[in-house]
Amino acid sequence: MPTQTANIHDAFFKKVLGDPESAGTFLREHLPPEVVSLLGPERPEPVESSFVDEELTQHQSDLLFRVHLRTGTNALAYVLMEHKSSPDPLARLQLLRYIVRILVSWYDKNKRLPLPPVLPVLAHHGPRGWRISCEFADLFGDLPAPIRQYLPSFRHALVDVAGIDDGALSAQARLRAFLKALKYVQRSELPLLMQVLLAEVPALEDADVILILRYIVKGAVPVSDETLHNALQQLVPNREKEIMTRFGQKYFDDGMAKGVQQGRMEGRVEGELARLLEKRFGDIPRGVRERISSADLPSLESWLERVLDAPDLQSMFGPTN
Repeated sequence: MPTQTANIHDAFFKKVLGDPESAGTFLREHLPPEVVSLLGPERPEPVESSFVDEELTQHQSDLLFRVHLRTGTNALAYVLMEHKSSPDPLARLQLLRYIVRILVSWYDKNKRLPLPPVLPVLAHHGPRGWRISCEFADLFGDLPAPIRQYLPSFRHALVDVAGIDDGALSAQARLRAFLKALKYVQRSELPLLMQVLLAEVPALEDADVILILRYIVKGAVPVSDETLHNALQQLVPNREKEIMTRFGQKYFDDGMAKGVQQGRMEGRVEGELARLLEKRFGDIPRGVRERISSADLPSLESWLERVLDAPDLQSMFGPTN
């Protein structure tokens, strides 16, 4: 089960790269050149959640796109993007599970061969870097060659954000700003890096700046409002007041404003969650209401983020009474 902090990173990653234009730029800038040369000019097409196995759609960090290849008018591939905020040696096993589900779903729908290729891409932004093999077969250790040839075999592309120079993260200022937030947000010296992290702010819309600020303050490294204020004052002195005002209101609306009593915020989020659940699913079982009323604020906020995408109550909470 992902931690609350991991969910924050996952949600930000999906928000940023769930946009087809940003995803297309990211893939063209970070896939190996020999793969990029095979991609057609079309933007990646997000795959409908109904197309993918239900369990796969519940992961917040994976993204599946259909891309066209230059190898023929009907050629296409699926790009599976997965995100990790820390090194995970079992990521390859998780990717294999996703790939099999995607291909089974595709065949169930199309009833024909050949299967489309699935290109797994793993993005990592942990500050320690990724030092794990990208080859699936290496999970089995040192085996004789006659046995290894019978093992599942694939490798995933790796985009290790922590090891990429800031300027090389993206030629697009907006995407570069988002990727820099991922790159720096877990570093212990984060408060000292705010002007570096926010260097693209002059080129961004206020809404994008606020999205980045919200991501920063939800992370594990404390960053004060004063630190944000000073960085914005240096970078965009004519916009700092408006951005901080809008950010502060949104911060309050998300239950994170300074000086707001914890119990009061839990009550507000609890009420909003119950209202949305009733709107989507009708009467709420007593077991679910009891679970909501006894939950802490991070759990309530996590459920609130999922409520609009969840196909049913069980997928959010598990079996109910």
